[in-house]
Amino acid sequence: MKLSEKYLRINLLVMLGIFLLSSIAFYWLVKFVLVRELDADLDGVAVRFKEYVSQHDSFPQPYSLDEVRLSYSRQTGIPAQTYSSVTLYSNREKKMHNFRQLSFNMPMKGVMYTVVVAKPLEGLHHVYRALLMVSICTVLVIIITIILINRLVLTRLWRPFYETINAIRNFKLGGTASILFPATNIEEFGFMNRSLKDATEKAEKDYLLLKEFTENASHELQTPLSIIRAKLDLLIQDDELSQRQSEITRSAYGAVKKLSRLNQSMLLLAKIENKQFRSIEDIQLKERLEEKLEQFHELWQSRGIRVESRIGEASIKANPELIDVLLNNLLSNASNHNIPCGSIDIVLNNNQLSICNAGRPEPLDAGRLYQRFYKVAQYSSRNGLGLSIVKQICDVSSITPSYSFEENKHFFTLNW
Repeated sequence: MKLSEKYLRINLLVMLGIFLLSSIAFYWLVKFVLVRELDADLDGVAVRFKEYVSQHDSFPQPYSLDEVRLSYSRQTGIPAQTYSSVTLYSNREKKMHNFRQLSFNMPMKGVMYTVVVAKPLEGLHHVYRALLMVSICTVLVIIITIILINRLVLTRLWRPFYETINAIRNFKLGGTASILFPATNIEEFGFMNRSLKDATEKAEKDYLLLKEFTENASHELQTPLSIIRAKLDLLIQDDELSQRQSEITRSAYGAVKKLSRLNQSMLLLAKIENKQFRSIEDIQLKERLEEKLEQFHELWQSRGIRVESRIGEASIKANPELIDVLLNNLLSNASNHNIPCGSIDIVLNNNQLSICNAGRPEPLDAGRLYQRFYKVAQYSSRNGLGLSIVKQICDVSSITPSYSFEENKHFFTLNW
C-alpha cells in the first residue's frame, strides 16, 4: 500500500468519526434549544390562560388542535409547573406523535385543577432529517475533495521522491554516468537526496578501491603461482623422489593449480566488472559452438557421456572473448556435474541456446545459483565461480539466463 493511500484512508476514517460525533452533538444541542423554546411558548400559553381566568373567573373551553392542546381536570397530585415529553395521537398525521406538555395547578372557585398545555415536537424530526442530509452531503464533498487532492496535489508533491527512487534503482556501481537526483524545494526530499548522494559516492569510491585491489592482487599472484607450478612440475618429474614425497608434491601441485584457476577466475570477473571487454562484434554462434563440441569430444567420450545437438543458424552482438568463455563455462558445467555415462542435449536456434545435462536428481538452489563460490557439494574441488562468470557475461551482453529442472535433468537456457 502506498503512503498516500494509507494517509487517505486514515484521513477519511478520522473525518467520518469527526462528522459522526459532531452531527450527534449538534443534534442534541439543537434539540435542547428547540425544547427550551417550546417550553417558553408553553409558558406563554399558561400566562394567557391565567389572564383569561382572572378576567372571566372561569376556564376557557378545552380544545385539541395539533398546534396547541389545552385541557384541565381536578388535581390528581401532579406537582405544579411540570414539563414533560409525551406521545399523543396527531389528528393531522393520523398517528402517534411526540408532544411537549406543561402541567400546572390552577384554583377555580375553591377547587384545585390541573391544567395541561401541549404542543407537538415536529420541528425536531425535520431538524434531524436536515442534519442527516447536511452531514451526508458534507462527508461526500469532503471525501471527493480529499481524493482529488490526493490524486493531484499529493502526486505532484511525491514526484521528487519517486524520481529519486528511480535514480537509485538505475544506479550501478562502476557505471560511467554519475547519479543525478531531481531538484526539489521540499526540505525533507532535499535532505534525502543529499544523504543518498553522499552514500552512493562513498559506495562508488569503496567499490573502485576494491576492484583495483582485486585486479592488482590477481595480477601479482599470477606470476608467483606460475613459478610455483613450474617448480613443482620439475620436482614431480624427479626420479629420486620417494613415493611418499611424490604424493605430497602432487597434492601441493593440485592445490596450486586450483589456486591458479581461482585467481584467473577472479581476474576475469574483475575485468568484466571494469568493462575492459569493450569490442563488440557480430558473432556466428553456430561456428563457435561446433568448435567447442569438437574440443570437448574426447572428454565426453572418455567419460561415456552421450551428446545430442541440434544446432541452427544464430548470431549475437557481443564480445568474442566473453562469448568464448561463456560457452566454455556452460559446457564444462554440463560435463563436470554430469553422471557416469550420462547425457548432454544442446539446442541452438535464432535467439536461444539451451544446454541440458543429466546430474543430481534434485534441483539446484535457483536463488544462490549465480552467487560466487556457491557449491552444491561442500567439499567440491571446483571454485564455485563458473556460473557467476556466466551471469556477469550475460549481464554485459544483454543475455537473459534461466535455469529449470525437469525429469531429473538440469536445463540452462540463454535468451537474447
